[in-house]
Parts: sequence; C-alpha cells; structure tokens
Amino acid sequence: MPGSLATLLCLGLCLSQSIMAQKQTLPKPSLWAEPGSVIPWGKSVIVRCQGADGAHRFLLEKDGSTELRDMLEVPGPWKEAEFFIPDIAAETAGRYRCRYQRQNHWSELSDPLELMVTGLYPKPSISANPGSTVAKGQDVTLHCESHLGADKFVLYKTSGANAPQALLSTDYQANFPFPSVTDSHGGTYLCYSFDSDFPYLWSTPSDTLVLRISEYLSHEYTLTSLRLVLVGVTLAILGALLNEAWRHRESAQQQTKKPLASASREIGGIENGWTSGKSP
Repeated sequence: MPGSLATLLCLGLCLSQSIMAQKQTLPKPSLWAEPGSVIPWGKSVIVRCQGADGAHRFLLEKDGSTELRDMLEVPGPWKEAEFFIPDIAAETAGRYRCRYQRQNHWSELSDPLELMVTGLYPKPSISANPGSTVAKGQDVTLHCESHLGADKFVLYKTSGANAPQALLSTDYQANFPFPSVTDSHGGTYLCYSFDSDFPYLWSTPSDTLVLRISEYLSHEYTLTSLRLVLVGVTLAILGALLNEAWRHRESAQQQTKKPLASASREIGGIENGWTSGKSP
C-alpha cells in the first residue's frame, strides 16, 4: 500500500506539472511588415508583432545577428507592438522573427519575415513573347534580363488576380512561361534581379509590363493574316501586270524601230546613187 500511494502521488504531481506547463505555453506570434516586405533603399518600414492578450514585452530578432535587434516595452498590456525602422539600408535586409512575454513566460518565435531592400543594382528589362496581349488558352512567356550578369530573378505581380505574387528563377536570362493563360494571368508585372550570394539585396525594379488577356485576339490575328494575304496577292498581281505592260512597251518600241531602220537604209542608198551619178 505505501508503494502504491507513493506511485499515485507521483503520477498526480507529474500530471499537475504537465497541466501547468500547457497553461504556460503561449501561442506563436504573427509577424508582418507595412507597407510590405520589399522596401526601396532609403525608405522606412513598420514591422508588426502580434501576440496573445496580456503581452507586455515584445522582442524583434534578426537571423544571423548576435546583437539584440530591438526590445519594446508596451504599456497596457497589449496584444500587438510595432517596430519602426527608418532609412532602410543594406544591413536592414534579412530574416526577422519576434516573440512576446506575458507575465514571466516568453512565447516561441514567430515564423520568419524576410525583408528585401531594393535599388542596389540597375533595373533589368522585361518583355513578353509573343506579346503583352494574348488570347485565352494561348501560351505566353515573360522574359527578364540583366546586363550585369545577375544569376537570379524575381518576377513580381503587383496587380491583378492573386497579387502580390512572386516567382523565382535561377536562369541568367530568366523565362517565366505561362501555358494556356486565363483571365487570372492578367495584371501588372515587373522584374527584380539579385546575386545569389546576397539574396535579400535586390535591384531597382524593371519597368512595368501589363499583360492583357483577350477573348477575341485569335480572331484579330486571323483578320490581320487575311489582310496581309490579300495585300500580298494584290501586290503580286500588280507586279505581274506592270511587268506585262513593260514587256508590251518594249516590244512595241522594237517594232517601231525596224521600219525606221529600213527607211534609213533606203534613204542612204538613194543618196549614194546621187553621189555616184547613177539614177535611183
């Protein structure tokens, strides 16, 4: 009996500690940036960390840094804190996480937030093949290119369905194929380039490209092709007619020259006769 009682007491104590530990576990905070995570050089950004009710201290950490990034005491308690970062520079770029404290307990770290700083390199170019206006169901490829030899590109959709959206390519001359396009592919796109050794430092954005999806483009292509065929046939007929007219003109000129040449020979013979004293 004493052994059984001791066992029950131990189980009860362990269960109580487990319940207390579960009560002390805090939900993971959320972390995001305003106006966004892609920030031009020299601009500012606000990083927000949202925890559970009753939080009174927030910590913002940067991956790969041995220094404390920022700790914020908030009056309250509150559920959310914001970290203002002015004058974005190269050293600002990177991956961030946050945590918060409630009473004497710290939460686990948030999911990472990646801050990209743009404007460190000249802008790449962007183009569409076969064009920036395509019919539904057709294939189109958006092409990005940098003259500095960047080895990675980001195609960024800034407006339209599913925007913002980013696609990554590792080609030196990046192609982003969109097979069998639908209305959702329409929107405004731009490119960034960067060096894979510095993944958070991006170029100046390219000029924007507006991709338009049309239901009637194939008919327009057909009409354009027919017009081109008609123009070609018309030009061929006109060319043949002009060639035939030129040939008739040359033939008529040759026929006119023959009687004149005969008459000239006859006149020459008469003159020679008069000169020799012979009658014609």
